[in-house]
Amino acid sequence: MTLTHDWTALNHNKAKGQLFAALTPLPAPERLDTLTHYIEQQVTWIRQQGGIETDLTANRSFLAIGFDSLMSVELLYSLQRDLGRDIDPVALEQDTIDDLAQTILAEVFPE
Repeated sequence: MTLTHDWTALNHNKAKGQLFAALTPLPAPERLDTLTHYIEQQVTWIRQQGGIETDLTANRSFLAIGFDSLMSVELLYSLQRDLGRDIDPVALEQDTIDDLAQTILAEVFPE
């Protein structure tokens, strides 16, 4: 069951680690679904800040949706704030949202 939550609200909040707190009690498959949903929302929000609409239903590739290096830095900042942890910037070299979610999950919850 995927939790539906507006993670973009965290972009206006200075609190750290709220995403980590939400992910911690979840079983692994739900963690992945929730983190993927969070990343989708952040990607859409970041692109909207630049006045660009994003359709993630057709293609989940960062390259295909025009996600650039400045947007990646913004996403990294959001992930670090909301997970309350440093994230290796190399993680953002993933090609797709799904790959990024799996990489971040493995880094934050090494099981």
